[in-house]
Amino acid sequence: MLGHSFANYFISLLALLGFALAAEVYRKDDRAPAAVKRDGGLNSYNPHGDGSVIEHVKNTLGKDDPWVSTTTDYNLAKRGAQAPHDIYVYYIDTSGLDAVDTIQAFKDANEEHPHPGEKEIAVKGSIPWENIIQWDTVRRNKVVATTTRQEYDNQRGGRKARSFAA
Repeated sequence: MLGHSFANYFISLLALLGFALAAEVYRKDDRAPAAVKRDGGLNSYNPHGDGSVIEHVKNTLGKDDPWVSTTTDYNLAKRGAQAPHDIYVYYIDTSGLDAVDTIQAFKDANEEHPHPGEKEIAVKGSIPWENIIQWDTVRRNKVVATTTRQEYDNQRGGRKARSFAA
């Protein structure tokens, strides 16, 4: 009996830690995968900046902002993709990134979060290309394609993609 309870506890703990250490987050972006790859990933305005995550959420850093906004809510990320042209919702693995749960950061600072509904996880500096798992191509709020980073890199032999019009 004790062994069974301990096993359940241990498995639950691992599940929680696994989520905390390898959480998947999302970012809607107008930039096509070729541009994101060329840039080395999704970069903040100032990857070497020192503004706090609190200042980032309050939008007081401007072009000195060292944080990249993501969300834990896929539907929230996709919601703004109403344009007739392609918008991308990137799936991101936060493993190894300096990712901060902004809701928890505001709780720790004893401040009220101005946008808790955004469910934001802010990443300091940049999100390297290697942390992008896949993306959905969205047009008028409809997913028209899903591509994994691995498929994309394999199709292009790891080279930079060339843009062309068909």
